[in-house]
Amino acid sequence: MNSSRRDFLKNTALVGAGLVLAPRILAGTNAHTGVPARRSALGEICVALIGCGTQGNVLLDAIMRMNRALCVRVVAVCDLWNFKLDATVRRLKANGHDVRGYIDFREMIASEKSLDAVFIATPDFCHAPQTIACLRAGLHVYCEKMMAENIENARAMVRAQRTTGKLLQIGHQRRSNPFYRWTREHLLPAKILGRITHASAQWNRAVARDFSAPKKFRPDPALLKEFGYEDTHQFLNWRWFKKYSGGPISDLGAHQIDIFNWFLGNPKSVIAAGGNDYYGNHEWFDNVTCTFEYATPAGTVRATYQVLTTTSYGGGYSEAFMGDEGALRLSEKASLIRAYQEPRSPIDWQEYVKRGLLDTADISQRIPQSVDDDFDVRASASVPAAEFVFPQKITLGNKTIHQLHVENFIRTIRGNAKPACDAEEAFRSEAPIYRVNEAVAAEKLLRYTAADFTV
Repeated sequence: MNSSRRDFLKNTALVGAGLVLAPRILAGTNAHTGVPARRSALGEICVALIGCGTQGNVLLDAIMRMNRALCVRVVAVCDLWNFKLDATVRRLKANGHDVRGYIDFREMIASEKSLDAVFIATPDFCHAPQTIACLRAGLHVYCEKMMAENIENARAMVRAQRTTGKLLQIGHQRRSNPFYRWTREHLLPAKILGRITHASAQWNRAVARDFSAPKKFRPDPALLKEFGYEDTHQFLNWRWFKKYSGGPISDLGAHQIDIFNWFLGNPKSVIAAGGNDYYGNHEWFDNVTCTFEYATPAGTVRATYQVLTTTSYGGGYSEAFMGDEGALRLSEKASLIRAYQEPRSPIDWQEYVKRGLLDTADISQRIPQSVDDDFDVRASASVPAAEFVFPQKITLGNKTIHQLHVENFIRTIRGNAKPACDAEEAFRSEAPIYRVNEAVAAEKLLRYTAADFTV
């Protein structure tokens, strides 16, 4: 490791092409299934976290909620900001994890000989170098979406997964959500919506000030520059700058456009509009509206996506699929999920209720609340007769929306599950998103080709 940390982070393409660390292949590892050798009599899986910010701690929440059942132990965490790093170490030690903290992730993966897997929750431009280095060190990786800040670095991640044979799961947690899985595996094949013609989704957030920190808590400016950040402001607000991410369409839109592509396949084209119309100190657009065109066996589907950062109108985030016989609204807020029957539907939807695909919406028998719901639906008004909900057996239970995806990652490492969203699958779904900002800038419709989806 003769090159500086900054050179390492800047030259991502070189990371994808060569070894950063000598591969440390786990003894007994099956290159096809990714099942690691068990390191203790208890069969513990030892994991580390790179990135101790908000999302990193969301993943730690999920790990700590399920670590006893799946024998997961956090042994190391890494962040270049001591303030966040120290707080995370204290939190983990208070919860029984004998954990060590690192500033440089390369030092961590070289020093922690018991590691089996790494969780990555850093800015997008860090994902490719960190993921590739971990894979080449013989570690399984759970990396947050987007895969990378540009499509070429995302391709490099897929190639690293292929050549190392390790598991690379991407954090599109809706892929493990039982409501979304039920829709794709049961409701769509039953064609309860008739011919799907349109889809729409939104993620609206209210105006928010840029993040800042008191001077005494700020990270070392020299260290920030060493890791590729211009200054503290850009470090804390990296999502708004082109060097580090793809802006709101990547940060928020990736979750929901992933559902469009998971349900409908690869789009044919996209047209988009947006701008930096409100904030004066950001590079990325603060609003984007785009429409994708899909060619499905039943006919054309147009899917519109909207991300706004100046209003929370519309309930935050949800996805809708509309057909000539019915419509379905999905959300990670379970209380918002509904199916609606069109009067022209030739089938009495009570047949779907009898088959266990849906349930009649009843004010006293609503879907059990997921842990992230922020209101009680039982206080709502009466429900129309044509409104349906999911069967009560489809529920998050007492688990968080991220926990099931983390559990899938751990179970896949153990050989007891298939990955809900590995790098190959994530790349196909994320590939269209990389061109949305291009479509905004070009002010014209862009068409996708096979090369857009090819690694």
